[in-house]
Amino acid sequence: MRTFILTFLLATSLMLVSQTVQAQDRGFGVGAAIGGPDGLSYKAWTSSNSAIAGVLTFNVSDNFTSFYTHADYLIHKFYDELDWEVGNLLYYYGGGVAFQWYDSALDDRLSIRLPGGFGFNFTDVPVDVFLELAPTITVSPEFNFSFNGNMGFRFYLN
Repeated sequence: MRTFILTFLLATSLMLVSQTVQAQDRGFGVGAAIGGPDGLSYKAWTSSNSAIAGVLTFNVSDNFTSFYTHADYLIHKFYDELDWEVGNLLYYYGGGVAFQWYDSALDDRLSIRLPGGFGFNFTDVPVDVFLELAPTITVSPEFNFSFNGNMGFRFYLN
């Protein structure tokens, strides 16, 4: 069952991220996120106000190896009344799923995320920055409620 869930989440994430999309002259971006969790951040715009975003991270040591990923569907609202030449301020909210795999005696975790945050898309460079907080409900192996939060940046490849 664990292999099925991991395969399903990875395949779904790759299908969503690999779409050819264009929104606000941005398509697919990669960067870094720090906080909870730290790792590789990605975002793929699916329309002018929606995107798929997530983080991939892993930990490898002598006694412990783990892999974490989450993918969120986000709706964005832009502050149109702010007419800044340097870029656009926005807020976003959405929902998603997180999966953490361990190679040790710890059980794998499957969680539901409800992220919200603020972002800033720069006008002259293909970069955005973000600050996010996500209430997280772990549904497997046992029910638990927590918060994840991170900040970071992404560079857009198109």
